[in-house]
Amino acid sequence: MLKKLLTWSLLLGAIWPHTARGFDPVRVDQVKLTKHCPKCDLSEADLAEEDLRGANLQGAFLTGVDLENADLRRADLRRADLSLSFFWGSNSEVGLRANAGGANLRGANLQGADLEEANMTGADLEGADLSGANLFGANLQSANLRGTKLKTANLSQANLCNAVMPDGIRNRTGCRP
Repeated sequence: MLKKLLTWSLLLGAIWPHTARGFDPVRVDQVKLTKHCPKCDLSEADLAEEDLRGANLQGAFLTGVDLENADLRRADLRRADLSLSFFWGSNSEVGLRANAGGANLRGANLQGADLEEANMTGADLEGADLSGANLFGANLQSANLRGTKLKTANLSQANLCNAVMPDGIRNRTGCRP
């Protein structure tokens, strides 16, 4: 009996390989239509070019998601796992002006992303690529930027209080005395 059960499990795994990828196509359709999918697993989904303005993705698993040219303005990404996700937008207009406080953005590709005034308090951006990103006025307080690429990134007026910089040194810029 155990041998038959194991055989069926292996066979079903081969027939429906999408279940191993992490996301359910129904969930992807749900987030596209309702913009509401907190704590859901959309890992490795293709959300490129999607209008996700104001979406509630709080605590969602978005590991390896393609968000190229997606509009995430005012989206709630608090405590979401966006590690290894791809955000790069043409003409530097990703529009992440979102609440990404505490989000896991380890290794995320945010080249040229428009993160102006984004709330990224306590976000983990270790090893992320923010080359050419616009972080004007962004709140990066207590964020982990260790190993992050910041070449030509605009950090003007960004709050870097207690942020761990790419070299591992804690920054005090923006901290009140």
